[in-house]
Amino acid sequence: MSSQKKPVSDRSTGIPLDPFEKRPEMTWHDQLIWLLHLGATMEHALMVQYLYAAYSLGGPQVPTKYHRKVKEWQDSILAVAREEMGHLLTVQNVLTFLGAGFSLSRDQFPWSIEWFNIEPFCMGSLACYVNAEMPESETFAERKEIEELVKKHLDKNSPPVHPVAEIYRQVMDLLADSKRIPESALHPETYSLQASWDQWGRGYKPDPRPLDAAGNLEARVRVQPKAQFDSHVLVFQVATRTEALAALKQVSLQGEGKEDIKDSLVWTHFRRFIKIYKEFKEIQSDSWSPAARAPINPSTNDNPHSATQHTYISCKRSRSWAVLSNARYWMLFRYLAHTFQIKAAGAPNSPNVRAMLMHRIFGEMYQLKALSGRLFQMPLTEDDAKADRDPKDRLTAGPPFELPSNMRIPVGDIDCWCMHRDGLLAARDACTEILKADPTPDERAYIDTLLALDAQTEIWIDQILAGLNSTTRYSA
Repeated sequence: MSSQKKPVSDRSTGIPLDPFEKRPEMTWHDQLIWLLHLGATMEHALMVQYLYAAYSLGGPQVPTKYHRKVKEWQDSILAVAREEMGHLLTVQNVLTFLGAGFSLSRDQFPWSIEWFNIEPFCMGSLACYVNAEMPESETFAERKEIEELVKKHLDKNSPPVHPVAEIYRQVMDLLADSKRIPESALHPETYSLQASWDQWGRGYKPDPRPLDAAGNLEARVRVQPKAQFDSHVLVFQVATRTEALAALKQVSLQGEGKEDIKDSLVWTHFRRFIKIYKEFKEIQSDSWSPAARAPINPSTNDNPHSATQHTYISCKRSRSWAVLSNARYWMLFRYLAHTFQIKAAGAPNSPNVRAMLMHRIFGEMYQLKALSGRLFQMPLTEDDAKADRDPKDRLTAGPPFELPSNMRIPVGDIDCWCMHRDGLLAARDACTEILKADPTPDERAYIDTLLALDAQTEIWIDQILAGLNSTTRYSA
């Protein structure tokens, strides 16, 4: 065995091989920001993976007797994806509280590649989800089986797999240390810039639970089946160290809660996924699949020299829809990033621009859902589009969720609004390409409606730009 010390970072990227090991040129504040950026990266990556897996479920290949069960799996995974959005926002709030920039990227992640594989629902991907959300030290019957399946599903040369709980433990331990992270590193004045539950909750909370005669919460076991499909979105604003620690603790517990949790109405991510795993294990068969025959990491770019695994959507018609999906995805996250530069309340009697941006974000979420459903029904290649192709042999496309080359948004307010207008122009170009390809009446109706909505948004953005001038370029 060599006595040479293992390098602490990858020479090509400078990323620590062990993200918990502080580099000598970093302060403890730098280390905390780095760990939180990793947390944000994980939450974003997992959210997209869960959305892709959930939207891939269902289809004519599913036997009738399993339709309800597969729909339950889809609803449960979508509930987790919505909660991941809350986790992502809470981490952004903590970053803002620490005086750091927000992080919405999914790249430069130093751990195992399964965080980045966007793939349809299968036993291997499901095992990765269980592994990601499981408690660090929890013992459960399927743990060894899950870990072995993850290793088999991933590349044999992949780095060790770490659960999400591990990084949150590191973050909370460091944030709790007032000697390494002094009060001067905290910025309570950023509270008004942070995302709030009032803006993002949208009714995603548990139903009210009445008290029994003794004043205790009623168990209401009869609603347990419904509870596992409901989302409880957590978005915490923070103005103190105590609030930041409590927020991160709640986010961590919602993901890693133990399987034997006593409250039958609390469905953590781990509990949902291990339940699905057990159910799928009982009924899985080589004769049918619960998900579409969709690609891993679908892409609109045919780059054979790409360093990452991807599947090119070679069917031109499908690729046009995938490009539109990318355009909407980029618009959504640019709107989201902009909200962290605008205070929740503007001047008296002035329009609440942040609230209007929020409206656009929820609109883009709906469009991504609609486009994902269409793409999972479209052919992956031109051969798959042929009428004489056996349906059992056909491969489908899927939403690529590809990131833009630049995830940063401008500092100046005017430049941000110009960026949003450019996004609308890119989406319009994608719609134009779809209309050139002789779409079906249903497709044409969808595109026409989308163009009309975008035209209204463009008018709104132009009105905002008309009210701005060069003196307000760098004011939020």
